[in-house]
Amino acid sequence: MRSSSAILILTAALAVVPIQASGLKFTSSFESIKVQARPGDVVTRSWQLHLKDNQGARFHAKIEDWWQSEDGERSTYEKPGVLHHSCGPWITLSPVETVVAAGSTLSVQITATVPQTIAPGGYWCVLTVDQLPDPLAPAQGVQVNFLSSISTGIFIYIDPVVRELEITAIDISARQARIMVRNVGNAPVGLDGRIEISKTAEGPPVVSATFVRTTVLTEPIATRSFVTKLPDLAALPAGRYLVRVILDLGLDHDLGAQRELVIPDDLKRTAKGL
Repeated sequence: MRSSSAILILTAALAVVPIQASGLKFTSSFESIKVQARPGDVVTRSWQLHLKDNQGARFHAKIEDWWQSEDGERSTYEKPGVLHHSCGPWITLSPVETVVAAGSTLSVQITATVPQTIAPGGYWCVLTVDQLPDPLAPAQGVQVNFLSSISTGIFIYIDPVVRELEITAIDISARQARIMVRNVGNAPVGLDGRIEISKTAEGPPVVSATFVRTTVLTEPIATRSFVTKLPDLAALPAGRYLVRVILDLGLDHDLGAQRELVIPDDLKRTAKGL
């Protein structure tokens, strides 16, 4: 099992990011690979990494299962097939290991053979590409090598896909909001969200903040908490406020929940509970 405190990038937005590690510079798209398929389908996608012209490198590609802790602070990587909803066992890679010259592009072909008998829902794994040390590099005393490693999400959806979350908790303190959700559907859900605090149901927000985009899986941890900073709520006039949470799941409707907030009483109770 391989664990990491680094955040795996599984966003739907395209990000082309230059990276440098021990002199190695490259660009790659971190957009997750998302496929709509049917039982028995064979689908192929390509993932690319372009080296800058400073040096070449050797790379090894592999498929892993992946999940995160409830708070999203820790990622775990395991051999493919550990998770029930892993698509890792369906996937073959070509090439698995190769040398890429300076200024050239690594292109990994990803082929997924969907089983004929597969339940509907969302299945996922990650493509991990590791830079390998150069076996021909001369040894010169004690050395520390910084090698690059990239993981990109692969999601395969089999209809009917049910993307459904429920908001189970809204916790407010003086300077932050913490939301807890549970995935009650059959597929991973990517979501954006915001929180609004208003004096009345019809009035404009006096405080608003957004949550960082995140992905809520179906297993092994189907719950997810996420936090956003708020301005100091203790500075607001005492009274009753309405807290609204609005989550965008990429559907034709948003998911929302609301609760009452009494300032300063609720903030005092929250502080005592921390």
